[in-house]
Amino acid sequence: MSYLKSFIQVTFCLVLSFILNIIEWIPSFILISIVNISIIFLYLLSIFFAYKIICNIYDNQTKKALWKTTGYTLFFLSYIGSASIIMIGIGYSKSRYIESYMFEDKSFYVYQNIDLSYEVSVKESVLPLRSLPIATFTTKFTLSKEKHYIYATSKEIYKKIYNLKRNKKEKDE
Repeated sequence: MSYLKSFIQVTFCLVLSFILNIIEWIPSFILISIVNISIIFLYLLSIFFAYKIICNIYDNQTKKALWKTTGYTLFFLSYIGSASIIMIGIGYSKSRYIESYMFEDKSFYVYQNIDLSYEVSVKESVLPLRSLPIATFTTKFTLSKEKHYIYATSKEIYKKIYNLKRNKKEKDE
């Protein structure tokens, strides 16, 4: 039962670090640094729990067999390593921050996706998260405010994307 509990602790640490990596945080250096340090700490904690499992397995063996301990070590190294490879892949698939705009009390963020399109997100009101994209365009643009609407403007684009009065994105036509 102790092995199962420790394996669940390893898995919990890896899943929690995975969730922290998936969440779309606002572009804040301090916040991103705290999240990255937390992810590293969770990985080190999962390695510690894996070490505890391997030590317990080795100590509880009546006939000390090095091949069994090596097998468990390789299993946990590959388990934690595959989780880290998935995390690296997710990190590369994230969008890149371009710039932010502030209109009244709303923060808007422009990001560039891996497919080189540009998207606009809004900061959530309570949590330090950004929303799902409210608009996506293929060319770079700037945001401007006219009356209580936010427009995405460039040479090719002039589109109403957000209503500040109702706090809602404008529907696509």
